[in-house]
Amino acid sequence: MSIALYRKYRPQTFGEITGQKSAVEVLTNAITKSYVGHAYLFSGSRGCGKTSAARIFAKALNCRNPKGYEPCGECVNCKAITDGESLDVIEIDGASNNGVENIRGLKENVTLAPFNSRYKIYIIDEVHMLSGGAFNALLKTLEEPPEYVIFIMATTEPQKVPVTIRSRCQHIPFHSIKTEDIFARLKYVCEKENVKADDESLWEISRQADGALRDALSLLEQVIAAAGEKEITLSLVESVTGTGSRSAFERWVKTFRTDPSEAYMILKSMFDSGASGLRVFEEIFALIRNLWLVSRWKNIADTLGASEQEKAFLNEEVKNWKSEDLHKILSVTVRILSEARRGTRNDILSGLFMLYLEGEPEKFSQPLMPSSLPVSSHVKQNETVSNPEPVHVPVLEAEIKKDDALKEKILETAHKQNFIIYSALFHADFYDNAGDLTVRMNHAYCFAFMKASRHAASLRSMFKEYRNVIISYGNESIRCPDYEAVIEAPVKPEKKKTEPKNEPAVMPVYVPQEISFETAEPAENEQFQKSGIGKFIGELIRLNAKPEVLMISMNENGNDGENNPEEGENEE
Repeated sequence: MSIALYRKYRPQTFGEITGQKSAVEVLTNAITKSYVGHAYLFSGSRGCGKTSAARIFAKALNCRNPKGYEPCGECVNCKAITDGESLDVIEIDGASNNGVENIRGLKENVTLAPFNSRYKIYIIDEVHMLSGGAFNALLKTLEEPPEYVIFIMATTEPQKVPVTIRSRCQHIPFHSIKTEDIFARLKYVCEKENVKADDESLWEISRQADGALRDALSLLEQVIAAAGEKEITLSLVESVTGTGSRSAFERWVKTFRTDPSEAYMILKSMFDSGASGLRVFEEIFALIRNLWLVSRWKNIADTLGASEQEKAFLNEEVKNWKSEDLHKILSVTVRILSEARRGTRNDILSGLFMLYLEGEPEKFSQPLMPSSLPVSSHVKQNETVSNPEPVHVPVLEAEIKKDDALKEKILETAHKQNFIIYSALFHADFYDNAGDLTVRMNHAYCFAFMKASRHAASLRSMFKEYRNVIISYGNESIRCPDYEAVIEAPVKPEKKKTEPKNEPAVMPVYVPQEISFETAEPAENEQFQKSGIGKFIGELIRLNAKPEVLMISMNENGNDGENNPEEGENEE
């Protein structure tokens, strides 16, 4: 059985680690300066080299013939660690050994000295999977281990590791590997394996890996198996992945510009071949984002981690697009991505996407940055209203720039008079439009808050120097009423239908005939009158004649006088 490529080409020295320069510098400096800590926490996304770095660090510390900070790779300790047979480097899977009893076994073995090495090193992978009790059991040992013990913990979710654990470790973050670094590593592996592959196919594999070198090597191995003796091409990679290559999305962009109906058929064919809706629209967003960036800043293409073919496409295609159109596509794609994450069907996603692009997307989603400013229509001066009035807002042909000085002035006034309204207006944009103050809200929740009559009227009262105050979001706009108008014509709440109350059932009480509500002679039944029920009925008779508050005295023990043994003795 052959060894998987990601295992065969796992880094064995610090120099072979790809795309983690800062993390490698921390570890190598600790070795050269003899400033090795007792606990480390490696965090980062999958396939970025955390476990490989932990093993190399363990080899460098226990190597018998080190070459500076690099392990020799030939001594007994290096070979044992590489093969996973070292008794002094113990790897623990935190996902399957996450109980308190596992940590107790670890604590018992920590006190044992190393067998054949300088350090006894524990590598705990996926440490965030440990239970709360396991973390608590590890605290004391992690804080003060024996001088020959080193803990190296790796996790993809450092936020799930308790702060008490993180504070006892040196936290070294590992980053997602850049696309160009993955491409260089794949090219190296192809040369070692005598595999012919064109550069565009390797670039596509690198993009599909999403920053994980292990994923890239696994996909490369899959493509090599599909190619057989043939050369690896972009079309082969596209057929294996089934999600469409970057070249396919470039063709879609060109087609959408000239023939939108054909662009829809291209999307449909991608989904028919098994592509994920989330993946497709992520790729569209990435490509349109790159085009938009190049349209704004011409020399930014070299910093986007793109191949030479991609750079040529961006520089050529951007000439056919306006920055505003690219921005509109990005806004629509963001909304479709949110729908895709909810699990919406692919055919519905593609239909909504083309509907928003071909129709009037401003009716369906709010652009991230408004490109036009609403102008208020004629408003009657003496009209009495109780709720904000919807206003029809025509659109200016020329764009009016936002007034930052006006925004600062208005926010300062709102901060002094009403902090809640100030908070709602914090991310809004403000325009002085021929005597009208127009407030463009950028969040639907804040707009809904300001639509309330009392909030809109409060805003109007703050800025009486303006003829009208208009609040808008998307295509909806309202005119803020005067505060006096809201007071003069309050909205009357609807009367609730009164439903008959369900009176609690009264437990019938047996009353002897000798006692009535008009007369109660204690001489007729003295023993009954002294009982608790007798006193209770007597109080009811008195309350029936004159309502008053009935208070029962309680002694310190919480018992009334009837049950007080001392009082009973006195009565006797």
